Amino acid sequence: MKGRFALLGLMFSGLLTAQAADIEQGRARSLGCQACHGSAGVGTAPDIPNLAGQKAGYLQAQLTAFRAKDRKHDLMNAIAEQLSDADIGNLAAFWSSLPAGVTADPHGAADPAAPFRKSRMSFPARFPQDFVRYHEEIDAANNTAKRSYANHAAVSAARAGKPLPTGSAIVVENLSAKDGVPGPVNSYAAMESRAGWGDGVPEILRNGDWSYALFDGQKNLRADFNYARCLVCHKPKAATSYVFGLDAIKK
Repeated sequence: MKGRFALLGLMFSGLLTAQAADIEQGRARSLGCQACHGSAGVGTAPDIPNLAGQKAGYLQAQLTAFRAKDRKHDLMNAIAEQLSDADIGNLAAFWSSLPAGVTADPHGAADPAAPFRKSRMSFPARFPQDFVRYHEEIDAANNTAKRSYANHAAVSAARAGKPLPTGSAIVVENLSAKDGVPGPVNSYAAMESRAGWGDGVPEILRNGDWSYALFDGQKNLRADFNYARCLVCHKPKAATSYVFGLDAIKK
């Protein structure tokens, strides 16, 4: 009950302050958000809500709750913790100003956020020759296994206690397993850092110069995936070069 009253209070406060918010500042700040919520405020996937035309007080309350982690969502918590009170008010005002009921949003090349959804990677040509396997796990209950690799540039820097440099790459194999024995590779997940890859990416999304990719078992890129999700997921790991499991690479 206490939490409900707190949320209502945030919503009421948002209604009072929305008029003072700057819609154009909200539009500028929203560029990173558009990677998932679309330039017209239409979600780019079924699990992403439309924001266009939502009441400003409601949006302000939700962003504030995400920032405080009173509302749990790994991706939105990572985004909202980067927002000031003014950012939240401006974003709420901007999304609220857009017309609701839009049924089509191309999310295509003309969309300014389209580049942030794409991977810049190709499958590493020197995998696995130039890589070190640093982790393996087998899930016997689900007949799956994972093997994690880092290239020599990443391993050398990690062992020296230095940030991973441009040229670093990490590849995870997702395999079938039977009776505890890894079998064929079903897919790959990868991340790589190259000079300039972060250029133009809004700071709210940018992971230095890292890009991310998913590949099928034949090493073909999944071009349909929204890689902005990867940027948001890894954003809180800035202190460890945006890498989960950096300690395992060090060892």
